[in-house]
Amino acid sequence: MDKIVMDAYASDMSNVSDEEWTGMKLKIFQSYEGNFDQQSFLDTIWDVSVNDLPGLEVSVVVDRNDRLFISKGTGSFVDYKKESVEGMSIPLKCWIHTHPFGAAYFSGTDWYTINTQRPILNQATVLGNQQNMKWVKKADNTEYLSRTEFRTMEDEEE
Repeated sequence: MDKIVMDAYASDMSNVSDEEWTGMKLKIFQSYEGNFDQQSFLDTIWDVSVNDLPGLEVSVVVDRNDRLFISKGTGSFVDYKKESVEGMSIPLKCWIHTHPFGAAYFSGTDWYTINTQRPILNQATVLGNQQNMKWVKKADNTEYLSRTEFRTMEDEEE
């Protein structure tokens, strides 16, 4: 993505008030029922990213105690500088983030984050357009990737 496009996204971020962002985070919090793989929870994160925000990435960290830490950012940079991470407990159960303009895949930046956090991270999920991709580290430290694609079925196909 070129600098002009990224600058446009960054300027769009400033158009979201703190009050609006707090309401969006509340929507995500309220959809969490203790299962970070639950599709309705992931759908809420996706909805905030593509419908409530101007196409910004949303990042959600689920800590050891099922506490959520939520942030937003551009397609190339999401941080938690404006969000409190006080009390976050490791190991982290899951890091979830969106790619609102495309497919669910782990970018080079995503792999850097996973590799850096690997000792304290159990799962990462990226949400794309009708897709989820997961990296999972099992208890025996074996790792795997999976991708799920979602298609709607027409009545004729049933």
